[in-house]
Amino acid sequence: MDFPGEKLVIKLWETLTEKGIGALLSPWQAAREGRVRNEVRRHEILMLAQAETDAADIRSGKKQLRPDGTLLLTSAAGILPAADERIEPMLSLSAAVEYGSRAAAAAAARSEINATKAILFAEEQLATDSQIPSDRNVDEDWLFAWREHAGKVSTEDLQRLWGSVLAGEVKAPGRYSIRTLEFLKMLSKGEAEMISKLARYVIDGCIVSGQMEYIASKGLTFSMLRQMQELGVVSGIEAIGLTRTYKSVVESKFLRALVSHSKALIVEHEDASKKLDFEIYTLTAIGRQVLGLGSFEPDIEYLRLVGKEFARKGFSVRLADWREVSDTQGQYSNALEILCDAPPAEA
Repeated sequence: MDFPGEKLVIKLWETLTEKGIGALLSPWQAAREGRVRNEVRRHEILMLAQAETDAADIRSGKKQLRPDGTLLLTSAAGILPAADERIEPMLSLSAAVEYGSRAAAAAAARSEINATKAILFAEEQLATDSQIPSDRNVDEDWLFAWREHAGKVSTEDLQRLWGSVLAGEVKAPGRYSIRTLEFLKMLSKGEAEMISKLARYVIDGCIVSGQMEYIASKGLTFSMLRQMQELGVVSGIEAIGLTRTYKSVVESKFLRALVSHSKALIVEHEDASKKLDFEIYTLTAIGRQVLGLGSFEPDIEYLRLVGKEFARKGFSVRLADWREVSDTQGQYSNALEILCDAPPAEA
């Protein structure tokens, strides 16, 4: 292999092989190296498409799965009675058993295909990530819970979602709890859209409540925030005086980077003992994990408004591009100063 996420992809396949997951892809694991990797992937996608067709044929009775794993063409209509033979209503136990066996085989095949597609999406995501893999292993119970949930989704969007969950867990085992897997399993499309809208206004795991008027003007109303609190994504919606306070991360001056996806507010002050505080609504642990699955673009005007709010407190604030280096570190570039519209308040 020779691509940015080589080590993470190796970690993924070591994890899956050890637990016997992703069996449909195992014949091609040894060939997933160098320039042939994309060719192998194309072959696997075609193989999965054929497998889906076979599973549908088994379910409809057009094909029969034999004990040796081969498929036998059958007649979906079965044997018709003679023209002069009277048909009496009856329960055929053998027919029920045959149908049940067909349905079970088709369901098992469909589950394996769905999970396999999610694995391919996880590999696709990890292949472009140069992060060093963790020394820790993915928990066995977590992996089998993931396999069960991923096997139940058949749309590409949801398969990509479960692929992102697996990729994130391989990068940092323990990042996503089993409780979060259960939450994702029950998430509706409408709820997912609300969470995506919320994501644009998250800075360092919280929403600055002082900018609620602007946020509401963009369609994220207070009522929607209450709904997301009921879901367990945010907290503090109806609290009074919920405040976050930041101290400096360096000794020589006050310095903090408040990250919102691909951007960051770089907040500075010459007084190292200075503290930055502001009122917030905060993401829950599940909320942080769920938002960590997506790729979102922040609302730049919202970030500028928050930056001006900090500038009025006497801080120097810049809006910059942000690149995550690891789970705890990042780098900023192209920083532009944000000026407040009024003189800074007295400290």
